[in-house]
Amino acid sequence: MSASVTPTPASSALPWWKEPTKDQWQAYIAAWLGWTLDAFDFTIFLLIMVPISQEFGVPITAVAIIFTLTLWMRLVGATAAGWLGDRLGRKTPLMISILWYSICNFIAGFSPTFIFLLVFRTLLGIGMGAEWPAGAALATESWPARSRGLMASVLQGSWGLGYLLAAVLYATLYDVDGWRGMLWIGVLPALAVVWIRVYVKEPEVWIENQRMRRSSMPATI
Repeated sequence: MSASVTPTPASSALPWWKEPTKDQWQAYIAAWLGWTLDAFDFTIFLLIMVPISQEFGVPITAVAIIFTLTLWMRLVGATAAGWLGDRLGRKTPLMISILWYSICNFIAGFSPTFIFLLVFRTLLGIGMGAEWPAGAALATESWPARSRGLMASVLQGSWGLGYLLAAVLYATLYDVDGWRGMLWIGVLPALAVVWIRVYVKEPEVWIENQRMRRSSMPATI
């Protein structure tokens, strides 16, 4: 029979946003950045489908196939990130996913042919799908239980901010950079990986689970 946890007067008197530690805020911001920038790289393609079809001389429906393939490959990335997250921790899959979709988007901007673009935007879907399970696990496992549900909702809602960012940059920079420039901008999220590598720590619950798993493994001679 498990005992219920009663908040102490000191902790319950604190506003919920003051309860998380600096490390917990940094883990949450890392996940938030990853998801917001994931949305940016994914949705920017919606805004440049017409000029892509015009440059390569393909119908808009052919360009829409790229969007569909990207969505399908998100399943592959999500499954892979979940598997890696249970073995390597939450930080590593998150960093890999951000680097993956950023680099694929950047390379896609150099596409000499429509097939080249299709391949790299399809591969980009793997990194995009990997970001959510890695980032969500990092954020929710690190965050205090008191406001975990609220902040998980805020994290999910940041997808809309990524779309807004894509729309603003399209409105202000498309006439200068064109559709290729819009994709090249997508490499900027990779800079977040440096910050995550330096400042973000693994959740204590994951570290403890790994310790318990190792201690329960039979000793080898």
